[in-house]
Amino acid sequence: MHELSVLAAANEAPKRDCVIADERVWSYADLAKRVRAALGLLRAQGVEPGDRVALTPDVDVDSIAWLYALFELGCPAVLLHPRLTDRECAVVLGEAQPRYRIAEPMPDDASGEETLAFPPVSAERTLAIVYTSGSRGRPRGARLSHRAFIASEAAHAANLGWLPEDRWLLSMPPAHVGGLSILTRSLIARSCVVLSPGTFDPEEVTRVMARHRVTLCSVVPTMLRRMLALEQPAWTPSGELRAVLVGGAPFSDSLRELAAKRNVPTLATYGCTEACSQITTQTAEQSGRPGSGAPLPGIELQIQEGEIQVRGSVLMDGYLGQDRSGDPWTSDGWLRTGDFGSLLADGQLLVRGRIDDLIVTGGENVAPQEVEVWLESVSGISSACVFSVPNDEWGQEVVAAIAVDSTRYSADTLRDRLAEELATYKHPKRICVVDALPINRSGKVDRAAVELQFAGQLRPLLHL
Repeated sequence: MHELSVLAAANEAPKRDCVIADERVWSYADLAKRVRAALGLLRAQGVEPGDRVALTPDVDVDSIAWLYALFELGCPAVLLHPRLTDRECAVVLGEAQPRYRIAEPMPDDASGEETLAFPPVSAERTLAIVYTSGSRGRPRGARLSHRAFIASEAAHAANLGWLPEDRWLLSMPPAHVGGLSILTRSLIARSCVVLSPGTFDPEEVTRVMARHRVTLCSVVPTMLRRMLALEQPAWTPSGELRAVLVGGAPFSDSLRELAAKRNVPTLATYGCTEACSQITTQTAEQSGRPGSGAPLPGIELQIQEGEIQVRGSVLMDGYLGQDRSGDPWTSDGWLRTGDFGSLLADGQLLVRGRIDDLIVTGGENVAPQEVEVWLESVSGISSACVFSVPNDEWGQEVVAAIAVDSTRYSADTLRDRLAEELATYKHPKRICVVDALPINRSGKVDRAAVELQFAGQLRPLLHL
């Protein structure tokens, strides 16, 4: 097993490709020099091993160098997402109380001592404090240890394996656990990361993937849908691409089918910040089938009263200021994810949505995610968000906002299929048809923003 150390990697394999950014290939030796420069700058600011350090990492080489420098020092990285407002940053900084905040670009001429050496970092030390999306209320900082990321890489490797030529596309900020875990896995495996910086642009992403022979990438369904919507020419993956991990939001059957038609090797995955990203992931044999895979090696999963609960070395040590007791832990050490789901006959996990999002209408329970997945199977509906509004008769009324392709969408088709395929109590009673749904910084449909923007524009389905 390799260390989470770029300096050790540079000693072991100095010429191996580490990062590809724009048209430059950085070897492990090249990046180690940049990391030593970052270490020198941190020492000049009085940062000591173990100090918390805040930074706003983007998809660029210097952000990776800063992160890897903090790994070497054993300094917990307090990660600030690039899209946080000043107020949100202030809340995180006030809670985490970092010793130092990296706020200035690294000088181009920065250099470090070749002889820099630090004591080995304990596997139990916190590697990063990653803030959740706030689906349980306000965002909370999950304390993720070196041990947890090492266990997460081992689980991934046991499921999908590594090839010498692997190159993993990084197209999401490392402040997100999905982006951070790409960097940690690739460093442990002494593999290569390809950067696709800036705001997600499907044309640029697919160009980078082809140009640099990307073999692995991680996306949310919205990103995949935009890549598959490209025309003139349509995107067809290169032969090197062996897996596209799709998670973070419902992966509809229609999107799976479209990906399969284009020969995109998708693998559905389910995870959360508190578990260093992946919990379940499909195998190549399961690609295109319903579900999000079985629990990865080393991870236990159970369903209790419909809720998904997990246990294993990949889990956080707790939120800031808390240990593994109280919410969201059970008395026997299981993490309550707040998601509900079930296990399919083939052992795969089927995620049914957030427990907090459950709609109770006329005494019946409706899972918004189930209805969203169904809506997205209707021709012309590219994405859907199901939510509720108060109703005097039913308590809550099921409603939806849908983004459509007007050349293919038909309200009559939607009405006919609803009548035939979905229980009446699950029917959205009112709908708002829009060009696009707002997306949050994780690339998912922003349910709160949808409700705020479109609740006043809902119309009865019969009148569409």
